[in-house]
Amino acid sequence: MQISMRNYFELRLQRYNEGVNFLFTTEYNQKVASIIYQGEINDDGEIGWKPVVKNELHSLDTLEEKFNCKFYSSIYDYFNSYWFADLDGFIDGRYVSLEPVLPGMELKSFEKKLQGYKNNHKNKLGYVVIGIEGNGLVVVVNNHNGKVELEDFERGEFTVLSNNLDEFISSLEMKK
Repeated sequence: MQISMRNYFELRLQRYNEGVNFLFTTEYNQKVASIIYQGEINDDGEIGWKPVVKNELHSLDTLEEKFNCKFYSSIYDYFNSYWFADLDGFIDGRYVSLEPVLPGMELKSFEKKLQGYKNNHKNKLGYVVIGIEGNGLVVVVNNHNGKVELEDFERGEFTVLSNNLDEFISSLEMKK
């Protein structure tokens, strides 16, 4: 996972160096530890950021206990590879944005999304929310086989986007 993420961030940096300056800018959040921030806050309340390899592991055991489920191993790898503010791009012509991993915030946003997802799915977590698609569909990881899927909740349909999260991240493109 860490190699796929490193390659993704290198691709993102390449696009940034081509003049797509917003790729490493995010809204400043005082709750986020400054390890990822670079530079000064601008007039719009945004600041530069950089991905940072994580040195510490965060256990998901507490969340697994709380939600009475076992996360697929790629979820552990995802949340323990890098600190970052944005991981987004295009896959099969669809814009997707994945859950950030922010120092100081750890798993708070992820936990809220899990709770909402579980509430909307008869208190079951056969899938784990990992992001959102540009039209509001949810990007999920199948907790049984690790496949990354797009969920259309209203239709009750799932579309496989990738065989696993590692492959999914490797497939993200910076242009449509």
